[in-house]
Amino acid sequence: MKSILRLYVGLLVLAALAACTQTPQPNAGNSDVTPVFAFSEAVVGPNRLAIGLLQNGSPINNPEANVKVKIFDLSTNNPKPLADAKAIYYGRGLPAGIWVVYMSFDQPGNVGVEVQAQLPGQPQPSVRRYNLEVVSTSAAPRVGQPAISAKTLTVRDVPELKQLTSGADPDPALYQISLDDALKGGKPTAVLFATPNFCRTATCGPSVTVLSQLQKKYGDRMQFIHTEVYRFPFGDSAKLQAESMAKAQSENRAPMPAELRAGLSDAMATWNLPSEPWLFLIDAKGIVVARYEGGITSEELSPAIENLLAGKPIQ
Repeated sequence: MKSILRLYVGLLVLAALAACTQTPQPNAGNSDVTPVFAFSEAVVGPNRLAIGLLQNGSPINNPEANVKVKIFDLSTNNPKPLADAKAIYYGRGLPAGIWVVYMSFDQPGNVGVEVQAQLPGQPQPSVRRYNLEVVSTSAAPRVGQPAISAKTLTVRDVPELKQLTSGADPDPALYQISLDDALKGGKPTAVLFATPNFCRTATCGPSVTVLSQLQKKYGDRMQFIHTEVYRFPFGDSAKLQAESMAKAQSENRAPMPAELRAGLSDAMATWNLPSEPWLFLIDAKGIVVARYEGGITSEELSPAIENLLAGKPIQ
């Protein structure tokens, strides 16, 4: 339970620090189910909006939960609906469930998000409304942009696998090629930024496991890379990063660039990612075609990879 609670504590912290803001409006349904944003930013263009659910303060991982999302234009006095969709459950193997909708925004600005969540046996859904800021620039590479070339460590760079990942049971297949070389290899690439033993959201370890499973299935047709968030020794680097952030917070200021990069691996710092884990699907030309913040599952990724390999749109 402690790791599950860390997941949603982490998500709430990330959401509070991100460009998107959650401003709950009065609940029109049951007050014991609360949706939370499980993503740190919404951008112009394609988005994967992941929603977590809390019931009386505890995370829910129930595939039978029914979650619907409506988006409203807040640029006028009379907000008009822009889109609505039923969220898809992805929680198998994760410490808590997430419900995902794929939305595309044409322009920056504030939008309203209404989330309806209904658990089995509930007579009516809980309804929460939030404000969400859609930004034109992103901390992480966006869909349609070139992937950032960066050196990631491989089995040829260090003597032991334990220096490549903080995971307990490393899969050598995920450390065979550096990202900069993969981007020049003419094959699609999946790159995962995650730190299994020091993850703020408890989803890094399960995500690395999923990446390993996908590599076994599709590794003959594309590259799969895991890169650590922190430098080795990972514990020392994670502590350095935490201390740098705490110092900036205690001085009531934004972290300086050097503090933001303190303890981070070269690739993590180069990609300027605001959280972890992140997975990016990159086509054979080096263009980002999909991005996934937070925990991933084979159920969500396998269809996306099939489309990528077939030259079809991901979403």
